[in-house]
Amino acid sequence: MQRRGRACGRSEGKPSTIFCVFTAGNSKILLRKPGKRGTMINRKVVPSVMAFTGFHAAGIDLLQLNRLQNSKEFYEANKDEIKRLVIQPFHELIAEMTPAMLEIDPQFVVTPSRMISRVRRDTRYTKDKTLYRANLWFFFRRPRRERESVPCYYFEIHPEYWGYGCWGSWDRSEMEAMRKMILREDQLFLEAYRAVNACPQMHLAGEEYKRPKYPDAKPEYQSWLNRKELGADFREYHDFAPVLDGSFVQPMIAAMQQLAPLYRFFLAAKERAEAAHREALQ
Repeated sequence: MQRRGRACGRSEGKPSTIFCVFTAGNSKILLRKPGKRGTMINRKVVPSVMAFTGFHAAGIDLLQLNRLQNSKEFYEANKDEIKRLVIQPFHELIAEMTPAMLEIDPQFVVTPSRMISRVRRDTRYTKDKTLYRANLWFFFRRPRRERESVPCYYFEIHPEYWGYGCWGSWDRSEMEAMRKMILREDQLFLEAYRAVNACPQMHLAGEEYKRPKYPDAKPEYQSWLNRKELGADFREYHDFAPVLDGSFVQPMIAAMQQLAPLYRFFLAAKERAEAAHREALQ
């Protein structure tokens, strides 16, 4: 990127915050050096935390034990250890991933408290009344309404596996919009198709219909068309060494960057479904 201009100064009333504006063509990029509260990246404050060095085996075991105990008293007695051994590493991982993820979508929410799942389960809408979960995850996704499905990237750790991926919305109208794009061989779909095929560690995921919805469509598209929801996953059941030593992070980020066309395909399908809905209401 050719740097054409630079202006630096201090924000008024906040002498500890230094900002620089670089201009390239008609684009402006605002960067800020780290301050007391965090670092500004693409107009989003990323809290300053310690560097991510991996998850703790003791923390994963403690989550499992907490679920098995299923006791508020046990949780309260071990809450600080859960935060130290599990939640804090999640914060550190999010901070490490954020610069690269904001390059994929500057609208991602990057506040950890709004990204990380809770240890306490919401049992209002399920028959399973177990109080606590053994797995935790976080999403990189745009702001959303309550219970709204939006395209996202995720990372998850569970006592029996760990994984990550990119998922689209599960709304029926959005899935129909995806299928129309697939059948028309929309350019955004073709780019997504090539991106997934170029990531051999990633696999299409989502519950499939028992019978093909479009039996006459191209055979190579059937796996995309016949799902009730659609995503691409990596999941590891045996080797936990990469999550314990932190070596999984850069390969995961690289895979998520490679899947950016898939994410854009999901966004486009959601936008087209919403546009069709607005048009139907007129």
